[in-house]
Order: sequence, then structure tokens, then C-alpha cells
Amino acid sequence: MNLSLINPYIRLSMESRIPSGYNIAQRMIYDYELIYLEEGSFTFIYNGKVYFCKAGDIIFIRPGVAHSFLLDHGEISQPHIHFDITHRPHSECIPISFKDLDKMSDAEREWIHKDYYSLYKHTPLLDIKNKPEFLEAFYKIVSGHLDDLTKKSLMIKLIAIITNDNFPELLQSDKQLNVVNQIKDYIDAGNGMGMTLDDFSKIFFYDKFYLERTFKKTFGMNIIAYRNKKRMEFAKDLLKIYSVSRVSELLGYQSVYSFSRAYKSYFDHAPSKNKSIKAQILPAKVAGKQKATD
Repeated sequence: MNLSLINPYIRLSMESRIPSGYNIAQRMIYDYELIYLEEGSFTFIYNGKVYFCKAGDIIFIRPGVAHSFLLDHGEISQPHIHFDITHRPHSECIPISFKDLDKMSDAEREWIHKDYYSLYKHTPLLDIKNKPEFLEAFYKIVSGHLDDLTKKSLMIKLIAIITNDNFPELLQSDKQLNVVNQIKDYIDAGNGMGMTLDDFSKIFFYDKFYLERTFKKTFGMNIIAYRNKKRMEFAKDLLKIYSVSRVSELLGYQSVYSFSRAYKSYFDHAPSKNKSIKAQILPAKVAGKQKATD
């Protein structure tokens, strides 16, 4: 989850009492639903697993996950909130779903929000460390007596508690993504062309094996392979302006020979072949001088 994109939209927040014997057939919702089971109990089938929910449970239903429930004996009290973590176009126009996936139209399926927690545990029962703090914010939203901005700030607080207490891996992966994106941006800007993995480790203050593993998982190749790829892309453009020896120096190669070998291996021709391009874009006198230095 990109934390900077969190901009919750509260679709519905209300108190709710449901009589004994009531049930909701299998459905998928378009958004997230947060339920506090205040009184009573029900049998809840979520993502193919059966849960017996009792008073005091906090239930978190995620978009696109099939679920149904059947009340046990006696009515239940279950204040709840339907919300999007990020506001989307026409959020205000998207209803609450009581349909299963196979009963939805193509347009309705498009309303199913991205689940930012999809890679993490699928139990609907939340473990909240500071329950009084959580419920205080929850009930303030459900009361309906607050302005929209205050409710939004409280919803951000609930999302933060849910994420910290139940999905800490998501926050860690955000941190991981941040550092490898920094490395990628650093290389894309033309920096680190002669750096080793140890050098990247020292500059970005992370273990080199951790960086290597995380970068490859995110971008599909390791750091040095990506650096070499960018080196060649830069080389192709630089050779239009500079001599082979100068490009070799700028890109951090130890010798012209090692640069030429790498270039030929990547492009299947020697870097000197780019001279024809230089001659086209440089004045004849400069191009001639450049040729002599190659």
C-alpha cells in the first residue's frame, strides 16, 4: 500500500440490530466493511472457512472476498462501517453489494476495489491491541454527529490501527519498496555506474543481500544487472557526443577494453559503430577531431 494514497471514503456508518434467524447469502462487497459485534453471535463463512463470531469480536471484510453469515439464537447488535481506503472516481455513486460474483454485471465487477491487504492473512477476525482506543474512534464515526473531515481523520486512525496490529508486513514491504525505488531512481539518474553491490549497501545503509533480494523481487533483476542495463542505454546516447574512451570513463569502466567488450556483448556490435551517428549531429571539424581521439 502506498501510504501517501490513503484517502478514505466512508460509504455507510450505522448502528444495526438484526433479528434471530436472519442470514445474508453468499456475496462479495465492493469495498471494506468493519463490524463490531456488540451483542449476540453468528456463524460466518469467509473465503471458504467457517468462523463462529461472538460478542466483542471485530470483523474485517475485504473487497472481492466471498462471505455469508447466519445468525444463531437471539438478535445481534453490530454497528458497522463500509469504506474505501482510497477515494476513487464516483465513490459516492457506488452502492453496497448484496450479490455474489456470478450475479454481478461486468460494470458491477469493476466496482470491486483493489484489496491492499490481498497478499496477507485472510482471517476476518482482527486482533486489536488497544481496543478502547479503537472503539472510541469507531463509535464516533458510527454516531453520525461529526463533520466529514473529522470522520475521515478518525477513519485514517482506524486504518492505521488495523494495519499496524494485523498487517505489519505491509508496512515493512512499503519500507522495502521505498529503498529499492530510491536505488532505481539513483541509477536512472546516471549515478552509481561504477558501484558494486557493497557500495550500494554502504550508501543506502542496508545489508547487501537484503537489497539484492528485495530489488530482484520488485524489478525482476538484481541491482548490478539493472545498473549494467542502464549503463548500456546511457552509453548508446553518450557515444553520439563523446569518444569511446570518454564514455568508458564516464560510465565507470576500468578500461576501454572492458567497456567495448560489454558494449559488444549487449548490442552485438562495437561502440565505434556509433561514430557514423556522431558525424551526422556534430559539425564536420568537431566530428573529425572526435574521431582522432577515439
